[in-house]
This record gives sequence, structure tokens and C-alpha cells, in this order.
Amino acid sequence: MMTNIRSDEITVRLTDILRMIAGLSQSDIEVYRLLLQEYQKRNEPLTVSEIANIIGKSRSTIERSLMKLLNAGLVERKIALSRSGGYTYVYYPKPVSEVKAKLLEKLEEHYKKAVEILNNLEIVIGAEVPATVPTTAKS
Repeated sequence: MMTNIRSDEITVRLTDILRMIAGLSQSDIEVYRLLLQEYQKRNEPLTVSEIANIIGKSRSTIERSLMKLLNAGLVERKIALSRSGGYTYVYYPKPVSEVKAKLLEKLEEHYKKAVEILNNLEIVIGAEVPATVPTTAKS
């Protein structure tokens, strides 16, 4: 239960967690949130151009974020007919419950790896440190 935690603290912590377990930046998280909000409003996916216009960032920045979100399993991409003719990609946010499950799974993987590293710390750092550090006599 999260009592006495301000929303900005939760955001900072969420950003830290998503950076650690999924390699996502604040900008990537902003793109995911926008996709969620806009999909809830319109019930339609967004194109890179639409996202870039709403957020006010370049297409290339949005494309990089979307690739990271795709690789992390937070969004889906489908080909759609564009309004001007031809084809374009549209992006759908995956449901928060699915994202949560995926992130918890990744967190568990990170935790197991961290425990393994700490259990083998002597091997990892390549030296055994004595249990007690000798003290030096004062002159």
C-alpha cells in the first residue's frame, strides 16, 4: 500500500524502474502515456506524425522511442492505409495489465541476476577480501 507518497515521487520511481528494467527514457514513457491516453479517447492508434505533432518532438525522436517501446513489448505496430494514399505504420498501446505483467517478469529476471552476482561477488570482482581489515598503528 502506497501511503504518504506524492505522485511526483511515484513518477520518479516509475521512471527509474522503467529505465532499469526496460531501458526506457522519460521521453519513451511520455510516448507510451500519450498512446494510452489518445487510444482511450479515440479508440484509434496513432501514427508517428500524429505523436510528434502532439508531443512537439521530431519524428526521428518519436521513432526511436517507438522502437524501444516495441522492443520492450509495450506497444504494437500495424500497417494501415494512410489518408493520403499508400501505407503507414500505426501504433497501439498494449493494455496496462499486460505491460505490468511483462515488466514484473523482467524485474524478476533482473532480481535473480543481481542475487547471482552478489552471491558470487568474490569471483565477479576477482579477489577475496579478508573478513577483517587490518588496522594500522598510529605514529
